[in-house]
Amino acid sequence: MSLFKTRSFWSYRSDDEEYFDQNSMIITCLNGDSDYIITGSQSGVLRIFKPSCTIEDNEISGLLPTDLVIEKIFDMPILQLGYGRLVSGSLNYQTAILSPRRVSVHLLKIKEGQTEHGTQNTFELLYEHHLPRSAANFTVGQFGGSQNRDFICVQSLDGVLSFFEQENPTFCCFLPDFLLPSPVAYVKKTDSFVTGTDNWQLVSYRYNSLSETGDVNESGKNSKTKIFPTWSYFLGEPVVDIAVREDPVNKIASIVVLGERNLFCLFDSGRLNFMKKLEYSPICFEVYIINEKIFCLIVSETNNLLIYENTTLKWCAKLQYLPVCIKRAFLRTVKGALVLLSEDGALDCCYLGTEPSLFVAPPLTERETDIEKIEEELGKLTEQIKQTYGNDLKFANQNNEKEITIKIQINQDLVRCKYETNLKDSTNAKMCVLHIDVVPRMAFEEVQVTVATLKPLKIHPTNQFFVNPEETMSIECHAYLNEDMEVPSLNFNVIVTVISSLGVPRSFCKSSVLPLKLVAESCAVQKEGEHKIILNVNQNIVPLLTLFPEFVEDIKVTSSIAFKNTSSGEPVTILVAKSSDRYRIQSNSFLALGYVIEQLILRLHKHYTNVEDFRITYSSGLPTTETVFIIREHFSKREQSSRLELYLDQLGGQFRTIQKRLISKFKVKNPTPLTNLEILMDDTYLDIISTIEKLTEANRELVKSQIKLSCALNLIGNLIKIMNIEENLKENLVSVFCPTVDDLESQNWEDVMEATLGYLLRTYLAKSEKDKLRLSQTNIEKVTDISKMEKHLVQVLERISKIEKIDTEQKDVSVEIEEENKNMEKEEEEPPVGNQFGVASMRLLSARKSLLRKRHKDKEEEEDK
Repeated sequence: MSLFKTRSFWSYRSDDEEYFDQNSMIITCLNGDSDYIITGSQSGVLRIFKPSCTIEDNEISGLLPTDLVIEKIFDMPILQLGYGRLVSGSLNYQTAILSPRRVSVHLLKIKEGQTEHGTQNTFELLYEHHLPRSAANFTVGQFGGSQNRDFICVQSLDGVLSFFEQENPTFCCFLPDFLLPSPVAYVKKTDSFVTGTDNWQLVSYRYNSLSETGDVNESGKNSKTKIFPTWSYFLGEPVVDIAVREDPVNKIASIVVLGERNLFCLFDSGRLNFMKKLEYSPICFEVYIINEKIFCLIVSETNNLLIYENTTLKWCAKLQYLPVCIKRAFLRTVKGALVLLSEDGALDCCYLGTEPSLFVAPPLTERETDIEKIEEELGKLTEQIKQTYGNDLKFANQNNEKEITIKIQINQDLVRCKYETNLKDSTNAKMCVLHIDVVPRMAFEEVQVTVATLKPLKIHPTNQFFVNPEETMSIECHAYLNEDMEVPSLNFNVIVTVISSLGVPRSFCKSSVLPLKLVAESCAVQKEGEHKIILNVNQNIVPLLTLFPEFVEDIKVTSSIAFKNTSSGEPVTILVAKSSDRYRIQSNSFLALGYVIEQLILRLHKHYTNVEDFRITYSSGLPTTETVFIIREHFSKREQSSRLELYLDQLGGQFRTIQKRLISKFKVKNPTPLTNLEILMDDTYLDIISTIEKLTEANRELVKSQIKLSCALNLIGNLIKIMNIEENLKENLVSVFCPTVDDLESQNWEDVMEATLGYLLRTYLAKSEKDKLRLSQTNIEKVTDISKMEKHLVQVLERISKIEKIDTEQKDVSVEIEEENKNMEKEEEEPPVGNQFGVASMRLLSARKSLLRKRHKDKEEEEDK
């Protein structure tokens, strides 16, 4: 950000609903002693100003009523303004005005009066030319080396250059390989025109070449030969504006081109003089030459004016607004003033500078640093910052419930669906009504509420947007089944994205579950199933009537229940074991198991909410074969869709090439027969239509494979959640098997999954230290061989099952070791009964021996006496 600002000394504001662009203003003297400012809006309003800018008391006067010379309203928008000697036999300057279908030349006549207020100004129409094509822009110059005469060249929207030698139209010609109009400029020294092309090149055409290939016919179709440029230079970016300036001393013409990211300066021969890379997006520019040095005034998108001398930045100033056009003007008392024009008609004359500061910094005095005072001052400043930005600090540190509250109310009573669905039998389709209340606890500028779920479920409406909400935001959504497919999950998320008053974005999310009756209905129990999942619980079995109360009327046997998709699908049966605490879920469809198992786990946890040690476990292997088959199907569908997209792109290029060939043939006076091209064009068109139909069908099949893959991933994720695995590893594994499947143009689901599986095999699921030392994958590469990914997936699923068994065995072994240690401690405290008898008999023998020794000793003492 610059410390300097531009200072305005003269300004004018246009009426409302007027719009301007970079071609809406010119600066010219118009036969006077100082410059006139001419503006023309796209509403057709022309204004001519001549700022007086008188100096009184060392101050420049602002806008005076007499500064507005002419204000005239035309019946057509004004696209561009120009000036030159455009009337034959006259050396005065006239004004050219370009409209969409007309170019007209006008003369400003000034009749001096006795006083300043008596001056009469008229803007007289001299002549006009009607254009057969819609105009884009034009340029004025002394074409063909004419002296004291200026001609007009108009470029149409379809690339036709129409030339007018003052009052007479001369010829028209088509620019080759034309797509969109670009700024055009005339180089007097080489008598040529420079413009940009659709392939980001700057090309130059000589006037003689254009006149030779042109035609008097205004249609521009009957060109004799193709026009070839004199030279071309590859810019590599679109052209914003072109300016041609000639050094009056060295007579060297410079072509300055403003691109979207660079500034180019070329000689008139097409050789690069210099280039400057811009670190911003430019809006407009002005070029002038002083003392053989090229100065460029560039306006950036951040309202900054940057002044360059060749490639060196000399000055930077802050603008009051963002202009779309900038010019230099030599007024009566101010030479080299900057004239700015905004998009809405704000016109200002400015100068560079800044207001002087009267503050003088006092001399520095060295003193010892007082740490306590500095800490006290730092604390005060911190408190001020917290008070100033308190909202955002609280916003970042508080809990979600203190910032915003999300309430979800689900109506369990289903109603008839009122939306169009892709179901075969949509007459009996049902939908669920969701009421969502978002209560803001703080001030927010913008709030967006999004409700998302997995296909084939659909929620309408999906998004709601609020600006400056003050009260509770209530939203009503409808959830319904949109496809005849199995449902991966009944979970849905309410995501609230907010922007605070200081522009800090945050997001909050709350999840809930849709009713089971929305997608399933009870059916007859199946005794057998190809796919079986057994869940163990460490508490008593909960009756199915308690777990699924909404199906009480349909349950005839309390030990089993079966569900079936309301649109299509195989039944899923839940069986309760009689002699053990187990639930068995079985079905002939692997895809139908996912949401039923998810519902069973959710309802069991809800029933045993108050039981701390309640656990549901799954100890069998994860479904590997079925998942690999579904991934293989998804990969093939994705490859088929990609091939059709590539083929459609090739057909589109072929169709455009045929069109260009036809256009080039239409320009020739005596074209060759078009039978072959017409047949080729018809065949290409039919191929495009057929490919689009195939691509549409392939995308439908791709969506179905995505739904199947979501079912498999959700089933694996739910089983991993209840396996006996370390919590940190479990969270990572569940995040890997996320049921959301996204296939982007640049990145498919397999690409991300392959990189994730490789990371798991090198870190958490590594067998040895050698696996951990393998080089990690630095980027996500496109998967071309699905067999490699299938191998990695099988390894991951097998190692997850082994980790679960190892943890279970280790737990069992640890329990046995603890029991054995307890028994050993008990044995040490209380020896066995046999051991106690042995100890008692040993004590008896030792007591008898000591008694015999004592008696023998007493007997010897008596004998000695």
